[in-house]
Amino acid sequence: MHTILFATDASPSAKNATTTAINLAKATGWTLHVVSVWQVPVCEYGYLPLQYSPELVGIASQHARTTVEEAAEAAREAGVAATSEVRQGDAIEEICAAAAETSADLIVLGAHGWGALKRIVFGSVSTAVLHSAPCPVLVVRENDEQEELEPVGAGAARTDDD
Repeated sequence: MHTILFATDASPSAKNATTTAINLAKATGWTLHVVSVWQVPVCEYGYLPLQYSPELVGIASQHARTTVEEAAEAAREAGVAATSEVRQGDAIEEICAAAAETSADLIVLGAHGWGALKRIVFGSVSTAVLHSAPCPVLVVRENDEQEELEPVGAGAARTDDD
């Protein structure tokens, strides 16, 4: 059985990646495994690490659960077999581990499309996964000017006149 692992955080940059992952799974007949990774937020204050309140940790965890449930449901509505899971930890490590554990044939994830300075400051999950993944990776870039893609089989057929 072939599997596409779709890693998402429900950010705007993941929107095109969601449609692309569903379209690929539908076109190939492969299973879509949706994963979202959350991490307990920690900030440094001097020498002491400070953790956020349990309420904020719960919100982060619930957001990840909602994210995978919505993406998996969208896939099922498009006729794609979909599973999902939520993982806690470093996004790069957990995405690559999930791909290895599920024997994924392909990882699909979005990219923010940030410039070099923002990537230096905030890092790039997509770039790190690209270099660490146990299988091929498709990085779907966010493009505000791009017409929103419809999942395969959704809506009426388009013509050149549309």
